[in-house]
Amino acid sequence: MAGADLRPDFSTARAAFGVPATVTRPAPDDTPIDTEVIWLPPPPTDVPFGLELQRQEPKRILSIPLADVPTVPTGTLIACPEVLAGAVQQWTVDGFDRYEFDAVRVIVVPAEDAT
Repeated sequence: MAGADLRPDFSTARAAFGVPATVTRPAPDDTPIDTEVIWLPPPPTDVPFGLELQRQEPKRILSIPLADVPTVPTGTLIACPEVLAGAVQQWTVDGFDRYEFDAVRVIVVPAEDAT
């Protein structure tokens, strides 16, 4: 079938790669939501020639199911581990990567870095 979207839906990916998370949006929608999120690999960082010694932190991107969390504004707090059964850490949504039909990809930073 030409043009068909062959990507698996979020629930399939979540079953394989998801980690438990609690998402708390800014007020007035600040009721914590328990869900599962997926850590995505950081996008490649292109460094111009001659700047190889510059330190550049990779972007951390989480995919969040829109069925559970319909809006994810900047400043949303997310408590989740980086790996399954890892230590829970606090993250803050710092920006957006893109929306998909069933998930939103957000850029997060450690909560203590968000100011």
